Amino acid sequence: MRPSIRIVAARSNIPAGVGCVQAGFSIVELMVAVTISLIILSALVGVLFSSSSTSMTRERHSELQTNGRYAIEEIKKDLLHSGYLGISSVFSPDQPIAPGIAVANVCDAALVGQLSRRIWGAEDNNPFAATCIPAAMYARGDVLVIRGLNPAAPAALLPAVVYYHSAYEGGQPFVGTTPPNFVGTAKQPPYLDFRLDETVYFISPYTVSAAESPLVPALYRARLDAGPAMVRELVASGVEHLKVRYGVFQANDTVRYMAADEIATADWDLVRSVQVLLLMRASSGEVGYRNTSTYAMGDNYVVNDNFPRLLMTSVVQLRN
Repeated sequence: MRPSIRIVAARSNIPAGVGCVQAGFSIVELMVAVTISLIILSALVGVLFSSSSTSMTRERHSELQTNGRYAIEEIKKDLLHSGYLGISSVFSPDQPIAPGIAVANVCDAALVGQLSRRIWGAEDNNPFAATCIPAAMYARGDVLVIRGLNPAAPAALLPAVVYYHSAYEGGQPFVGTTPPNFVGTAKQPPYLDFRLDETVYFISPYTVSAAESPLVPALYRARLDAGPAMVRELVASGVEHLKVRYGVFQANDTVRYMAADEIATADWDLVRSVQVLLLMRASSGEVGYRNTSTYAMGDNYVVNDNFPRLLMTSVVQLRN
């Protein structure tokens, strides 16, 4: 038989009529609790700040990569079409548009549209300060000129647009809706018309205007468009520097990469590939960050500020 348990209440020594007294926190205990709370709160704030900083860094890096890839793809697309002559196999007659046709803001009046000069460049200077690239719109770096035909045949010829009338034996540039008459010449049909492209790439000190703050450098181009005129277009924001190296075919069957000022006038036709180097820069600085890097871009480009940067490069083999 299980033994029973008896609970006997202890007799209280508190006099009747006196309430129950509860002890509180002392000043020391309160200060310790507040200190521990502040330490925990500071740690949480640090974690949140670090997480936010890491997120911003990733966003900036992603922005640099996205803009850089797009800029390189745009240059690459034009380079792959450089020297394209449609169905023609020779530059005959090799005549530029100008001086027979007036082109507004023309970069190089003597050579605009001259497809035999499919690639040309200037090393660390702006040769078109008086025409298509105003001096105030040029920041630094190389200027790259690309010429060729747009491979997409136009649905219809438009007024004031530059085209190229192409036959197997040669072609000729013209403006407007009436192609040159090749009937009775050595240029036999078929005849096809293509839009003539000429593009000049350069670095601008700003993206939208010189009044923006902070100034965000950008890759711009002047493109042959309706008018005919060289029209400036924004390609990609955040491009701080452009350098170009040209792979020139040598007598020993090798290719040597050279700067524009190292290439003789007669040797531009020997360019077989082009190396494009773009230095991307974030649109704003990063608190607590210091960039003192030296970027090898054919020459050394030294920086000392708080802007994150990314160097991107691509080599393009010329098709034509």
